Amino acid sequence: MKLNILTKFTLNFLAVILLLTLIGAPFYFARNFSQVAGVRSSNPYLIVSQVDKFPDMTLVQAGDNFKITFTKQNLSQAYLSVLILNNPTNQSKTYSLETPNDSLAVFFGADLDNPVAEVNVPAGASVPISLISSSPDSSQTAEFFIKSN
Repeated sequence: MKLNILTKFTLNFLAVILLLTLIGAPFYFARNFSQVAGVRSSNPYLIVSQVDKFPDMTLVQAGDNFKITFTKQNLSQAYLSVLILNNPTNQSKTYSLETPNDSLAVFFGADLDNPVAEVNVPAGASVPISLISSSPDSSQTAEFFIKSN
């Protein structure tokens, strides 16, 4: 009879330990994985492409140099939020866009009346990059550089 009570106590104790392990293990691993795969990064910015949502548009990236090739539907056309720039750092950063040609306006945000070429982005925030084409050519290539200050 004494053996039966000792066995029950041992099995109940082991069941409680197993239950606590099954409940606590996911929290332990989730905390460690969030440190490894977190949003914070040493890169000055991350780019999310929205190019596949626009017809006849392709993106080529080489470092900080971006080339977007597209075919316009109208004489003057705007493409809003083609790319999204994300600040993955722990501090606020200033980003600027530089374009070699003037027939294409590349700017931050989606306000057509007030195109902004330089913007301050808080840590963990994002801002869209848009473009306006006023050239008579139907097929164009937008080339621009993103600088981080």
